[in-house]
Amino acid sequence: MSNPAFAQWFEGVWSDREDRAYRSLFGDLGQGVFAAGPKVFERYGKQPHPGWLNHGVFACPPNAQRASWLYVTSGLSNPWNLDTPGRDPSGFSGLGFELVVESKAPANWAVPLLHNLMAYELLVAVGTYEDADLFEYGNRVPLGGSISPEFDSAIRWLLVEPPKHYAASIDLASGRVDLFHLVGATDAEVELARQNDQEVLVELLQKGGAWPCTDAARASLR
Repeated sequence: MSNPAFAQWFEGVWSDREDRAYRSLFGDLGQGVFAAGPKVFERYGKQPHPGWLNHGVFACPPNAQRASWLYVTSGLSNPWNLDTPGRDPSGFSGLGFELVVESKAPANWAVPLLHNLMAYELLVAVGTYEDADLFEYGNRVPLGGSISPEFDSAIRWLLVEPPKHYAASIDLASGRVDLFHLVGATDAEVELARQNDQEVLVELLQKGGAWPCTDAARASLR
């Protein structure tokens, strides 16, 4: 990023996302960003782009409008693919999305989870995995085990859904950014979605109090 004017614009886009858009939607951003370090990428056996190490996660505490903790990535929508200021021709900024997970209490698993998902999506975006696609609404993401490393949680999947209780997208100078709200699900619950459709599962989770917050300790609703 040798062009000073572009570098200044790029930094402005980054700051606008965090200082304006995120604070407007989520309020207090907590104790600052939890940046992803090299170890996040080591599990994939890949060398990260140096700029990726500045990507991170905010842990937003409860406020007057929200009784839950909300964790949101910051960096996936950085317009790394541009070399001059302006909106991306695709209409979307960077990868076009950021990831959000919500919990009723502080969740030790949330930041590491989002770090890992963020790293994986960046690697997918640069073509590391030929058969892999970037997340999109309606996906069911297998975690390959418990969502929490501290105990054997029944939550082993994440649903990628549009949020219903805050804006589903934000607009930056570089383009639109969708907010992918991730909600935990169990093996049996995902099987219900396979047999019917994902909206049936979403309704079940809503009725059972398992939406929009993910509780790693909850039992399966199926």
